[in-house]
Amino acid sequence: MKTAFDSKPGTVLKLDGELMFVSKYEYHRGWRWSTTIKMRLKNLMNWAMTDRVFNWEDKLDDVVLERARFEFLYAAWGVWAFMNQETYEQIELNEDDIWDMRYFLIEGNTVDIQQFEWKFIWVVLPTNVKLTVVECEPGVKWNTADWKITKDAVTNTGLTLKVPWFVEQWDEIIVNTSTYEYMERAK
Repeated sequence: MKTAFDSKPGTVLKLDGELMFVSKYEYHRGWRWSTTIKMRLKNLMNWAMTDRVFNWEDKLDDVVLERARFEFLYAAWGVWAFMNQETYEQIELNEDDIWDMRYFLIEGNTVDIQQFEWKFIWVVLPTNVKLTVVECEPGVKWNTADWKITKDAVTNTGLTLKVPWFVEQWDEIIVNTSTYEYMERAK
């Protein structure tokens, strides 16, 4: 049990039988010592966002998610297969579970998978991944270092993003997994 005051961003709570991820936390001191905590919560089952207000001393059920390293094996016919690095147990996730994370899953890479009571919750991706540009317009010779002019590029995982003009087809680039943005050329 945690109080609402202790439920900082990143905490997972069980409210009304649902798992809720605290994504935003605001502390409000009111009149006559009435302190409230406003939280933005993301439902980990259906991804709906809600705002709730709690008294600072309200008791809430906190949840600890199991987290294990999995290797991404393959994707075929709408199924993504992963293997636990310790137990060699394999799990298969469907497109509803993976969403846009599929753009950052490359065969052989490892990711963390969070579970609660043996039910899949979330794939934790690394902050940046290395992808290969498989389709883009050719660069302009004189424009070798200008980041202001961009063009569309398609990566080996199907992600379409804006890249600087100096990036060429078959270049390896680093992409941020939370913003879907080009970071730099891979070294």
